[in-house]
Amino acid sequence: MVIAPRDTVILSVVAALFAFRLLTISVIQLAPDEAYYWYWGLHPSLAYSDHPPLVAWVMAFFTALGDNTELFVRLGGFLLSASALFFLWDTARTLFPSLRELAGDVLLAFNVTLLFPAGCIIQTPDTPMLFFWAAAAWCGSRIVTGGPGRWWYGWGTALGLGLLSKYTMILLVPCTFGFLLFCPSLRHWLTRKEPWLGLVIALGLFSPVLYWNWQHEWLSFTYQLRQGFSPKQKTVPLKLLEYLGGQAGVVTPILFLLFAAYSVKALRRCIENHSPASLYLLMLSWPVLAFFGFSTAMGKVAEANWPAPAYIAGFILAGAVFHAEYASRPLHRRVLTAGLVLGLLAGLVVQAHLMKPFLPIPPGKDQTRQFHGWRELGGQISRIIGERPSGNGYILVSDKGTTAAEAVFYSGARLTGLDLFQPERYVFLGDLSTLRGRNAVLVLHGANEAGLKRYEGYFDSIEAAGAHDSLFRGEKIDGLSVKLFVARGFAGSWHPMEEGEKVRR
Repeated sequence: MVIAPRDTVILSVVAALFAFRLLTISVIQLAPDEAYYWYWGLHPSLAYSDHPPLVAWVMAFFTALGDNTELFVRLGGFLLSASALFFLWDTARTLFPSLRELAGDVLLAFNVTLLFPAGCIIQTPDTPMLFFWAAAAWCGSRIVTGGPGRWWYGWGTALGLGLLSKYTMILLVPCTFGFLLFCPSLRHWLTRKEPWLGLVIALGLFSPVLYWNWQHEWLSFTYQLRQGFSPKQKTVPLKLLEYLGGQAGVVTPILFLLFAAYSVKALRRCIENHSPASLYLLMLSWPVLAFFGFSTAMGKVAEANWPAPAYIAGFILAGAVFHAEYASRPLHRRVLTAGLVLGLLAGLVVQAHLMKPFLPIPPGKDQTRQFHGWRELGGQISRIIGERPSGNGYILVSDKGTTAAEAVFYSGARLTGLDLFQPERYVFLGDLSTLRGRNAVLVLHGANEAGLKRYEGYFDSIEAAGAHDSLFRGEKIDGLSVKLFVARGFAGSWHPMEEGEKVRR
């Protein structure tokens, strides 16, 4: 494959951006959710209450190859993000071979949003899911352009592995089969065996998660339904505006407006001129955005990253419309250039601020505060354990599961960490009786007298051991600050002991 000089420049820019991201992932501390997923990897399971297991498996694999450092925790997701760009590039070239500049422009646009770079740096279940969504879209592009039926087996494999990453991947099924239903020239696939065998392959790969959920009363599925559809006390128009504002924020406003406008033009082209490629990309993008708009209207506002798969096909679609219809118009070129430049500058500034905060944002409202202070907390916990040796060993207990995971990671002790009041999120630990008699470091955000009293039934005694004030840019962040206690003689159960039981012990 010959790469044009223009594309060489774009690929060089993208490579430089990835080099900066590689530096970033090796320097910044783990976000609370990242630490939580890493902690899952210490306790391999077929699924977890919050999500399927693949993000934890990827972290466990790369930390086993390297070490339990921020770099190796994030390295697997970083490589998957970089690899996803191949599928994006080749899907654009496969669907629109005459638009030679399209693939490079799509890669550049994707890398100057805030959404994609964040997924390269901060590892969540979205990261592997987006890789497999891109792989499935690539397999589908071969089918759209007349490829053989065996591409459906690759599509099914990507679907199954994507479902092992995040349940959002299931939206690929109605999007793809909806496309087949609405596309007369490809509707014949609905009566062929290959798409259905692809679904069977996906179901086989996803079956461990189904088995785990069957064993645990469908815990993970019910958790996600509650998470997405729990009512939020706001009017529907206000929630939808918040949802659209979040999308404009992570895609960057100019690029989001162009994406929406060019998508409307693409829909008109599909209606007026039969275009399977445009219809395919429309069906893999806007139904996803519409679904999360519906969930926003019915429940809580969808988080900005939830509709992320829509932009894999959506950016290719918008780019194709631009090159086919508007590339010769100076105004459109200037607006797109402004969107790309502003997105690039915003991304670089945000990333630099993440590494060393400098923007004039009040510390209490600066979201980058969650990447600071954990090493100091871990060091303080290590000192407490060192000063109070226990023959039975220690566990870490917090009133937030993410804080417990951060404490485990940065204390370096690889202890069992848990939140005693959310046992459903720790079913992977199994029976706690093996922990009976151990001491615990309690890491508590809500450590008033009533809050501390809740823990008394789990331990023989509790004593204060200090506090950790989370300082960010010289200001104490109350939501991340904790009080520390040493509790002796853990009962080894999710249920507190009565006073009589303590006496018998």
